[in-house]
Amino acid sequence: MENENKPAKPKRWKKILKYIGIGLGSLIIVLYLYNLYWVNSGSNEWELEIDKDGVQVYSLKVPGDNVVKFRTIFKGKYTLSQLAAPHLLDHNLETCKEWFENCVDCEIIEPFDTIRQYDVSLWTLDFPSPFQPRELLINTSVKQDENKVVTIDVISVPNAVEHNKGKIRVERMHNVWQFTPLGNGMAQCQLTQDISLGGFFPSFLMNMAGKDANYDFMKNELPKFLEKEKYKNAKFPFIEEL
Repeated sequence: MENENKPAKPKRWKKILKYIGIGLGSLIIVLYLYNLYWVNSGSNEWELEIDKDGVQVYSLKVPGDNVVKFRTIFKGKYTLSQLAAPHLLDHNLETCKEWFENCVDCEIIEPFDTIRQYDVSLWTLDFPSPFQPRELLINTSVKQDENKVVTIDVISVPNAVEHNKGKIRVERMHNVWQFTPLGNGMAQCQLTQDISLGGFFPSFLMNMAGKDANYDFMKNELPKFLEKEKYKNAKFPFIEEL
């Protein structure tokens, strides 16, 4: 009797494995269809996600795009030069680490040009395995309009210098900072963020964490930068205060 039952075991395991395979295949199909649905969804309008402690965070999902854009706004008693200073001074590893804890290198490719008002820098960010390091090769430019609104445009220029082996050069990054004077020493700070790390990195992770990360940065981290003496006392000949 024992010998008669033995041949049935392999068949039973084959059947179990077959059902497991069907289940995994079904799950993959469901996830693929959901991702397809999500990518093609979106209102194409800014929607308020957080409004707390004087900080507002908005999100924008464009149909056909798998990256969610974020816009964060807050007001404070700051000068325009003070708000601009962290972006125009101290492009070095120490400052890079203050912006990104995983920053491991910062190189000035083109120093700030006071005439054309821009610079180019290369930031390297490290990530735990299996993700490869990312390089942010960015052009930072500044301008002020007739209403005294200061705009700092941070955009990736991935092919400005030769790529480095073993690192992924971020091709999509366009962050726009706007500093608007409100009078009585007050100013509004607005960041519009559009970034994809590219390569093997799940975009949904950044989409999920984006609103909370932007809120925490504007509420808790940025004010620490702005209170440094070198930024509080900063003055630029191309920025006129109200």
